[in-house]
Amino acid sequence: MSAPLLLVTGTGTGIGKTVVSTGLVAAWARRGASVAGVKPIESGVAPAGPPSGDVLELGRVSTFHVTRFPPPYLLADPVSPHLAARRAGRAIDLRVVVDWLAPLRAAADAIVLELPGGLFSPLSDTSTNADLLLALAPTHVVLVAPDRLGVLHDVVATTRAARAEGIAFGGLVLSAALETDASVGTNADELARVLPTPPVLASLPRAGADDLAPRFDATLAALVPA
Repeated sequence: MSAPLLLVTGTGTGIGKTVVSTGLVAAWARRGASVAGVKPIESGVAPAGPPSGDVLELGRVSTFHVTRFPPPYLLADPVSPHLAARRAGRAIDLRVVVDWLAPLRAAADAIVLELPGGLFSPLSDTSTNADLLLALAPTHVVLVAPDRLGVLHDVVATTRAARAEGIAFGGLVLSAALETDASVGTNADELARVLPTPPVLASLPRAGADDLAPRFDATLAALVPA
Protein backbone atom coordinates (compact mmCIF):
# COMPACT_ATOMS: atom_id res chain seq x y z
CA MET A 1 0.00 0.00 0.00
CA SER A 2 1.16 3.53 -0.77
CA ALA A 3 0.40 6.32 1.68
CA PRO A 4 -1.64 9.29 0.42
CA LEU A 5 0.57 12.14 -0.74
CA LEU A 6 -0.50 15.74 -0.19
CA LEU A 7 1.74 18.02 -2.22
CA VAL A 8 2.13 21.71 -1.33
CA THR A 9 3.20 24.11 -4.04
CA GLY A 10 2.86 27.85 -4.52
CA THR A 11 2.84 30.88 -6.76
CA GLY A 12 6.39 31.77 -5.73
CA THR A 13 9.02 31.57 -3.02
CA GLY A 14 9.01 33.07 0.47
CA ILE A 15 5.21 33.07 0.60
CA GLY A 16 4.51 30.81 3.57
CA LYS A 17 4.45 27.32 2.04
CA THR A 18 6.31 25.88 5.01
CA VAL A 19 3.81 27.39 7.47
CA VAL A 20 1.01 25.73 5.51
CA SER A 21 2.91 22.45 5.12
CA THR A 22 3.75 22.16 8.81
CA GLY A 23 0.18 23.06 9.72
CA LEU A 24 -1.17 20.31 7.49
CA VAL A 25 1.31 17.78 8.92
CA ALA A 26 0.21 18.69 12.44
CA ALA A 27 -3.46 18.47 11.47
CA TRP A 28 -2.96 15.01 9.99
CA ALA A 29 -1.03 13.94 13.09
CA ARG A 30 -3.97 15.04 15.25
CA ARG A 31 -5.99 12.37 13.47
CA GLY A 32 -3.61 9.80 14.95
CA ALA A 33 -1.67 9.17 11.73
CA SER A 34 2.02 8.47 11.37
CA VAL A 35 2.61 11.41 9.04
CA ALA A 36 5.83 12.58 7.41
CA GLY A 37 6.47 16.17 6.42
CA VAL A 38 9.23 16.31 3.83
CA LYS A 39 10.97 18.67 1.44
CA PRO A 40 13.21 16.68 -0.92
CA ILE A 41 14.87 19.73 -2.47
CA GLU A 42 16.04 22.77 -0.52
CA SER A 43 18.71 25.37 -1.22
CA GLY A 44 20.43 27.65 1.26
CA VAL A 45 21.02 24.88 3.80
CA ALA A 46 23.99 22.79 4.90
CA PRO A 47 24.34 19.72 2.64
CA ALA A 48 25.55 17.61 5.57
CA GLY A 49 24.91 17.46 9.29
CA PRO A 50 21.66 17.66 11.24
CA PRO A 51 18.48 18.90 9.55
CA SER A 52 18.01 22.65 9.19
CA GLY A 53 15.76 25.14 7.44
CA ASP A 54 12.37 24.01 6.18
CA VAL A 55 13.36 20.34 6.46
CA LEU A 56 13.90 20.84 10.20
CA GLU A 57 10.55 22.59 10.66
CA LEU A 58 8.69 19.83 8.84
CA GLY A 59 10.51 17.16 10.80
CA ARG A 60 9.58 18.77 14.12
CA VAL A 61 5.87 18.26 13.56
CA SER A 62 6.14 14.87 11.86
CA THR A 63 5.04 11.78 13.76
CA PHE A 64 6.96 9.52 11.38
CA HIS A 65 10.75 9.23 11.71
CA VAL A 66 11.65 11.36 8.69
CA THR A 67 15.33 11.53 9.73
CA ARG A 68 15.63 7.97 8.43
CA PHE A 69 15.03 9.39 4.95
CA PRO A 70 17.37 12.39 4.48
CA PRO A 71 16.37 14.55 1.49
CA PRO A 72 18.32 13.79 -1.69
CA TYR A 73 19.02 17.42 -2.60
CA LEU A 74 20.21 19.72 0.17
CA LEU A 75 22.13 22.54 -1.49
CA ALA A 76 24.28 25.22 0.10
CA ASP A 77 23.81 28.27 -2.13
CA PRO A 78 20.67 30.33 -1.31
CA VAL A 79 19.61 30.56 -4.95
CA SER A 80 17.21 28.66 -7.20
CA PRO A 81 17.74 24.91 -6.69
CA HIS A 82 18.77 24.32 -10.31
CA LEU A 83 21.54 26.91 -9.99
CA ALA A 84 22.54 25.78 -6.50
CA ALA A 85 22.85 22.22 -7.81
CA ARG A 86 24.93 23.34 -10.78
CA ARG A 87 27.28 25.28 -8.52
CA ALA A 88 27.65 22.15 -6.36
CA GLY A 89 28.54 20.08 -9.41
CA ARG A 90 25.25 18.22 -9.26
CA ALA A 91 22.07 17.96 -11.30
CA ILE A 92 18.59 17.42 -9.88
CA ASP A 93 17.16 14.18 -11.26
CA LEU A 94 13.40 13.80 -10.88
CA ARG A 95 13.67 10.01 -10.83
CA VAL A 96 15.95 10.21 -7.80
CA VAL A 97 13.24 12.10 -5.91
CA VAL A 98 10.53 9.65 -7.00
CA ASP A 99 12.64 6.66 -5.95
CA TRP A 100 13.54 8.33 -2.63
CA LEU A 101 9.88 8.90 -1.79
CA ALA A 102 8.69 5.37 -2.62
CA PRO A 103 9.91 3.56 0.55
CA LEU A 104 8.76 6.47 2.70
CA ARG A 105 5.24 6.20 1.28
CA ALA A 106 5.33 2.47 1.97
CA ALA A 107 6.21 3.01 5.65
CA ALA A 108 4.23 6.09 6.76
CA ASP A 109 0.47 6.56 6.97
CA ALA A 110 0.52 9.90 5.15
CA ILE A 111 2.98 12.28 3.48
CA VAL A 112 2.95 16.07 3.14
CA LEU A 113 5.57 17.12 0.61
CA GLU A 114 6.61 20.73 0.03
CA LEU A 115 8.12 21.76 -3.29
CA PRO A 116 10.76 24.51 -3.41
CA GLY A 117 9.80 27.87 -4.90
CA GLY A 118 6.90 28.29 -7.29
CA LEU A 119 5.18 25.64 -9.36
CA PHE A 120 7.16 26.51 -12.47
CA SER A 121 10.50 27.21 -10.79
CA PRO A 122 13.25 25.34 -12.67
CA LEU A 123 14.87 22.27 -11.16
CA SER A 124 17.18 21.78 -14.14
CA ASP A 125 17.65 23.18 -17.62
CA THR A 126 14.81 20.97 -18.84
CA SER A 127 12.50 20.42 -15.83
CA THR A 128 10.43 22.40 -13.35
CA ASN A 129 8.51 21.71 -10.16
CA ALA A 130 5.49 21.02 -12.35
CA ASP A 131 7.35 18.13 -13.97
CA LEU A 132 8.28 16.77 -10.55
CA LEU A 133 4.67 17.06 -9.38
CA LEU A 134 3.48 15.02 -12.35
CA ALA A 135 6.19 12.42 -11.77
CA LEU A 136 5.23 12.07 -8.11
CA ALA A 137 1.52 11.66 -8.96
CA PRO A 138 0.22 13.08 -5.66
CA THR A 139 -3.23 12.20 -4.40
CA HIS A 140 -3.91 15.81 -3.33
CA VAL A 141 -2.40 19.17 -4.34
CA VAL A 142 -2.80 22.48 -2.54
CA LEU A 143 -1.66 25.83 -3.93
CA VAL A 144 -0.36 28.52 -1.57
CA ALA A 145 -0.40 32.21 -2.45
CA PRO A 146 0.31 35.33 -0.36
CA ASP A 147 -2.70 37.40 0.71
CA ARG A 148 -1.57 40.66 -0.86
CA LEU A 149 -2.11 42.92 -3.84
CA GLY A 150 -1.31 41.04 -7.05
CA VAL A 151 -2.49 37.65 -5.83
CA LEU A 152 -5.43 37.61 -8.24
CA HIS A 153 -3.07 37.72 -11.19
CA ASP A 154 -0.62 35.24 -9.68
CA VAL A 155 -3.27 32.63 -8.86
CA VAL A 156 -5.11 32.97 -12.17
CA ALA A 157 -1.86 32.75 -14.16
CA THR A 158 -0.55 29.78 -12.16
CA THR A 159 -3.86 27.92 -12.33
CA ARG A 160 -4.21 28.40 -16.09
CA ALA A 161 -0.64 27.30 -16.72
CA ALA A 162 -1.11 24.29 -14.44
CA ARG A 163 -4.25 23.20 -16.27
CA ALA A 164 -2.31 23.27 -19.54
CA GLU A 165 0.08 20.74 -17.96
CA GLY A 166 -2.74 18.54 -16.69
CA ILE A 167 -2.41 19.71 -13.06
CA ALA A 168 -5.47 20.45 -10.93
CA PHE A 169 -5.42 21.91 -7.42
CA GLY A 170 -7.65 20.58 -4.70
CA GLY A 171 -7.73 23.98 -3.06
CA LEU A 172 -5.99 27.28 -2.42
CA VAL A 173 -4.61 28.65 0.84
CA LEU A 174 -3.95 32.37 1.19
CA SER A 175 -1.04 32.89 3.56
CA ALA A 176 -0.54 36.07 5.56
CA ALA A 177 1.92 38.35 3.76
CA LEU A 178 4.81 39.95 5.61
CA GLU A 179 3.44 43.38 4.70
CA THR A 180 -0.29 44.02 4.57
CA ASP A 181 -2.08 46.25 2.08
CA ALA A 182 -5.62 47.36 1.28
CA SER A 183 -6.40 44.12 -0.57
CA VAL A 184 -6.15 41.98 2.57
CA GLY A 185 -9.62 40.85 3.55
CA THR A 186 -10.90 41.15 -0.03
CA ASN A 187 -8.73 38.66 -1.93
CA ALA A 188 -10.52 35.47 -0.91
CA ASP A 189 -13.93 36.74 -2.08
CA GLU A 190 -12.52 38.25 -5.27
CA LEU A 191 -10.71 35.03 -6.15
CA ALA A 192 -13.99 33.16 -5.76
CA ARG A 193 -15.54 35.58 -8.25
CA VAL A 194 -12.83 35.48 -10.92
CA LEU A 195 -11.69 31.88 -10.39
CA PRO A 196 -14.23 29.61 -8.64
CA THR A 197 -11.86 26.62 -8.95
CA PRO A 198 -9.75 25.90 -6.99
CA PRO A 199 -11.75 26.93 -3.92
CA VAL A 200 -10.13 29.12 -1.28
CA LEU A 201 -9.84 26.74 1.68
CA ALA A 202 -8.29 29.15 4.16
CA SER A 203 -7.07 32.70 4.56
CA LEU A 204 -4.49 32.68 7.32
CA PRO A 205 -3.82 35.62 9.65
CA ARG A 206 -0.42 36.22 11.19
CA ALA A 207 -0.76 34.09 14.30
CA GLY A 208 0.95 31.33 16.22
CA ALA A 209 0.68 27.70 15.17
CA ASP A 210 -1.63 26.86 18.08
CA ASP A 211 -4.04 29.64 17.14
CA LEU A 212 -4.11 28.43 13.53
CA ALA A 213 -4.71 24.76 14.39
CA PRO A 214 -8.50 24.80 13.79
CA ARG A 215 -7.96 26.38 10.38
CA PHE A 216 -5.52 23.68 9.36
CA ASP A 217 -7.85 20.96 10.64
CA ALA A 218 -10.60 22.37 8.43
CA THR A 219 -8.25 22.77 5.46
CA LEU A 220 -7.07 19.16 5.70
CA ALA A 221 -10.66 17.96 6.05
CA ALA A 222 -11.56 19.74 2.81
CA LEU A 223 -8.61 18.15 0.99
CA VAL A 224 -8.53 14.73 2.65
CA PRO A 225 -11.80 13.78 4.37
CA ALA A 226 -11.19 11.65 7.48
